[in-house]
Amino acid sequence: MIKPVAFLLFLTGATQASLVQEEVFIPQYDEQLIQIIQGQPELTLDHLSKDGFELYGPAGMKKWLEQAEIDYLEPSAVGPRHHKQKDLAKSGEGYPSFDELTSFLKNMAAKRPDIVKLVSLGKSVEGRDLWMMKISDNVQVDEVEPEFKYISSMHGDEITGRELMRFFIEDIVNNYGQDKRITRLVNNTELFIMPSMNPDGSHKRMRGNANWKDLNRNFPDWTSGDRNTGDSRQPETKAIMKFQAKRQIALSANFHGGAVVVNYPWDAAYERHPLDELIKGFSLRYAELNPEMKNSTSFEDGVTNGADWYKVAGGMQDWSYYWHNDLQVTIELSDRKWPRYSEIPGFYARNKDSLFLYPELIHQGAGFKLKNSESGRAKVVELQFNGKEKDRGTYGFRDGEFYKALEPGNYRFEVETDSIKKSFEARVEADKIYPNGNYSFL
Repeated sequence: MIKPVAFLLFLTGATQASLVQEEVFIPQYDEQLIQIIQGQPELTLDHLSKDGFELYGPAGMKKWLEQAEIDYLEPSAVGPRHHKQKDLAKSGEGYPSFDELTSFLKNMAAKRPDIVKLVSLGKSVEGRDLWMMKISDNVQVDEVEPEFKYISSMHGDEITGRELMRFFIEDIVNNYGQDKRITRLVNNTELFIMPSMNPDGSHKRMRGNANWKDLNRNFPDWTSGDRNTGDSRQPETKAIMKFQAKRQIALSANFHGGAVVVNYPWDAAYERHPLDELIKGFSLRYAELNPEMKNSTSFEDGVTNGADWYKVAGGMQDWSYYWHNDLQVTIELSDRKWPRYSEIPGFYARNKDSLFLYPELIHQGAGFKLKNSESGRAKVVELQFNGKEKDRGTYGFRDGEFYKALEPGNYRFEVETDSIKKSFEARVEADKIYPNGNYSFL
């Protein structure tokens, strides 16, 4: 029995929202309890299952649960999902340190400076570089090509993706020019890879950043009337927001742990995404190449709609599309958030085909480049076989460039700026890598 009085806010003020100083597991699936918890901004519910859910909050949360007579378990009592290997001194024995990760990235950039460029987007709370690696055939040039990105470990204790990005980068660097698939992808795409969005959290083996903030609840929330500004946000969040505002990224994924599933938008609302069929299809493409994911007993075909699983407000996934036309999914890679390092090669083997397929999917789309760098709006209309037309939305663009992932078919783009008004038609095909992308030059 839940004490009704216990659900008065036990902490007040916006400063407490998304603090993740305490962590427990609630060993029950109770819809009333879930609804109440999701209505409290101080609490973060995660990884909902028939067995229960993870719960995070500020200092005092456990005392609050006890007063409410809500049973909980410490993470150490739950099982392997929360198991974290002891930090061992040598990278050959345990996980690489941040300094070792930095050395690895710098070595990759030095080995192939023709296709690899390493930049820091800024500093974490504790002063660690937020490394972003660009991979492309003319890496020093901002080419007119489809742009794709991977970001991992915004939750510091969900480490598998960080290591898979190291394997992925090394695969590309060592095999570019020899492997036909890798060479074709790099020659016709601009890839951006951030192995660790939350290096402080990974260093401390904790979910939040060094300010105890959950970065996947720290982005502007489109359902709450937020403005797309970095005001009062964490430095790691601001760095991503600033980076994204300068790019034309149209497809991306971010990596987490604690389950094995591809989670597609929306996260913050039950309504279907405007491109629901497309993004679900892309998610299925990723999952079907991973036997563990595809054959999941928890998620049909290894995918789930975000809000249907559990709602997340202030997540990076929704923010990326709502404000930047970047169709993003969240990929949960491993039930165990911090698996034994000896298991990482196996995770990469199971995900490798999917990791290379997903950036290829960015070529299932179309776009344009203007002669000038004006901003404007582009209306996308699908030309259907029955002679009818379907409005696929009107989107803002800047710097005279626009690109959008789309279902296969024929489309008309209606482009308007202060000085021009043009339209053109484009055909989008699946499983095709267009030379430098499917662009029309206007």
